[in-house]
Amino acid sequence: MRMRAATILPATHDRGRRRRRELALVRRRLAGVCVLTAMVAAMAPPAVETTPARAARIEDRRIEAAVDGLFAPWQRPGSPGCSVGVSRGGATVLERGYGQAGVEHGVPITPQSVFHVASVSKQFTAMSILLLARDGRLSIDDDVRRHLPEWKGPPGVTIRHLLTHTGGLRDAFLLIELAAPDTSRPVQDQLLALLAAQRGLSEAPGRRYFYNNGGYLLLAEIVKRVSGQPLRAFADARIFRPLGMRQSHVHDDVAEIVPGLATGYTRGADGVLRVARQPAGVVGNAGLFTTVGDLLRWERNFAAPTVGDASVVASMQTPPTLPDGEVTVYGFGLQMERPGGRRTVGHGGGDPGASAYVVRYPDDDLAVAVLCNLDEIDSIALARGVADLYLGVATGPPDAAAAETAAVPMSPADLAADEGLYRDPTDETLLRIFVRDGALHGSPGAGADGGWAIVPIGANRFRIPTTTITLEFEAGAGGARTLRIVGERPTPAVLERVASYTPSAADLAGLAGDYRSDELSTTYALRVREGALVADVPGRASIALQPIRPDTFAGSLVGAIAFTRDRDGHAASFTVHAYAARGLRFERVRQAQDR
Repeated sequence: MRMRAATILPATHDRGRRRRRELALVRRRLAGVCVLTAMVAAMAPPAVETTPARAARIEDRRIEAAVDGLFAPWQRPGSPGCSVGVSRGGATVLERGYGQAGVEHGVPITPQSVFHVASVSKQFTAMSILLLARDGRLSIDDDVRRHLPEWKGPPGVTIRHLLTHTGGLRDAFLLIELAAPDTSRPVQDQLLALLAAQRGLSEAPGRRYFYNNGGYLLLAEIVKRVSGQPLRAFADARIFRPLGMRQSHVHDDVAEIVPGLATGYTRGADGVLRVARQPAGVVGNAGLFTTVGDLLRWERNFAAPTVGDASVVASMQTPPTLPDGEVTVYGFGLQMERPGGRRTVGHGGGDPGASAYVVRYPDDDLAVAVLCNLDEIDSIALARGVADLYLGVATGPPDAAAAETAAVPMSPADLAADEGLYRDPTDETLLRIFVRDGALHGSPGAGADGGWAIVPIGANRFRIPTTTITLEFEAGAGGARTLRIVGERPTPAVLERVASYTPSAADLAGLAGDYRSDELSTTYALRVREGALVADVPGRASIALQPIRPDTFAGSLVGAIAFTRDRDGHAASFTVHAYAARGLRFERVRQAQDR
C-alpha cells in the first residue's frame, strides 16, 4: 500500500505541473491573439459614423467658419468688436467673441463680456409692468396720472400707450436739449420732471405710432412707485434671478464698477477711435448691462415661460391697431417684423459706444444676440447674417437686394435740383435735403447735421437703403417742388419745398425779445445779429433762425417756430414744432432792448 501510494503521489504532482504549463501556454497564445487583434484594429480604417451625424458635424463647422468670416473685420488688435450667441431649439449652439473689450490693454471680447445694450432694455421694463399687472397692482389701461400725480398733461394717456409708443408724448431727450442745462439733479430726474411738466402732447394719444424713449422712462418710474422698488431691484428679483441671468443688471449707478464690462468706443469726425461717453444712469428706455448668454436665456422664456406666463409673453408680441387701420410693428418692448418674409421678434439698441440686437425667429426656433462696443457696427445686419447661415435663406429687408441693383447714376446738377428745406403743411414737420460727398442726404428738421444717404433708383426717385421707403420729387411751376414719402406710413406724406423769403429789418426787430416756456422752465432771448434772427438759449449754443415765410422760421433742434401776434399786431408768443416735440409754446416776457 505504501508502495502504491508512493507511485501515485508523484504522478499527481506531475499532472499539476503539466496543467500549469498548459494554462501558461494558453495565456501566451491568448496574449498573442490580443496583440494581433490590436495591430489589425490599428491598421483598419476607423468606424464610419452615421451619415446624418457626420453631415451635421460638417455643416456646424461650415457655419461656424462663416460666422467667423462675418466678424473678421473686427478680429484684430486695436479694434473693438462684438460678442455673438445663437440658440436653436432652446439649446445654445454658438457663443463667440471678436475684437477687444478694452483696446487700451488688449483685453479680448469673450461670450462672458458684459455690454450696455441701450434700447434692448425696453422689453425688460415692459415685462416688469406686465408682472405688476398680473399681480393685480396696476392695469395697463390705467391713466398715467393715477401713478404719476404730478403729470400736468391732458388726460387719456395710458400705460398701454407708453408701452406701444402711441402716447403722443414729446420726446424727453429733445426736451432736455431745448431746456437750459440743469446740473443740480441726476439726468433721470431731469427727464422725468420735464415730461411731467408738459401741458401738451405732440398729438392725441392712440392716434399714431412714434418711437419715444420718454414713455419707457415713465414706465420705470411707475414700476418704482407701484412696487416700492427701483427698476433694478424689481427686475433682479422677478426676472434675472429666476432665469439664471447672473451677469445682467439695470445699471442705475454711473460710478459702479462692472466686472467684465466691455468699454464703449466711438469714432470722431476725424476718424480717430475714442472712448465713448458713459451712460448717464438713465433707465427704463435703456440701462441694461448683460451678455449674449443671458439674452439667450431670456429668449427661451418666450417658448417656455418661467417668468410671466403664455398670455403675458403673447401680449408682448401683439402690436396695436390704430384708428386708421394701421397695425404697428411694436408690441410691448418688442418689434415684430418680416425681413425676407420670415417672422421675427426682437429689438435693437444704439448709443455712443454701443450697438446691440437680439432677435428670435419663432417659426424656426432660432435666436441670435449680437452685442458690440463700437457704435458704427451694424449689429442688426450682422445678426441677420448669422441667421441666414443657420436658416440657409436670406432674412434681410424684403426686396432690398433688388432695390440695390436698381440704383442709377445721377449728375451733380440733378442732385442739386432736389436740395432744399421741405415742410409738411399738416404738422409743420421739416426735412432738409442736401448733397454731401456726391450723394443726396435727408435729415429731419432744419439742420444738415447727421442724416442718412438716399439712393437714386429712377428719375427723381430715391430709396432709403435697407428699407422699402421711397422719396419721389416732383417739379412744379415757378421753381416749386414737392416730395412724396412712400412706404413709411399707410398714406404717403407730401412735403412742399420752402420758397425763399426775406423779412425786412423792421419785421425782424419786431420779433426780437425774451420768450419763456414754463414747460421747459427756460427763457429764450431772440436777438437780431448781422441781419438775421438768432435764439440765445442759456448754457447752450445759439440757434440761427432761417425765415421760411412771414412769422415762421426754422432752426436746428427747434424745427419750425411760428409767431402769433396780439390784437395790436405785436409778436406775443411763438410755438415750436420740432420733429419730436410739437406745440411747445413760448410766451413773450419783455421787449428786447436796442443793442
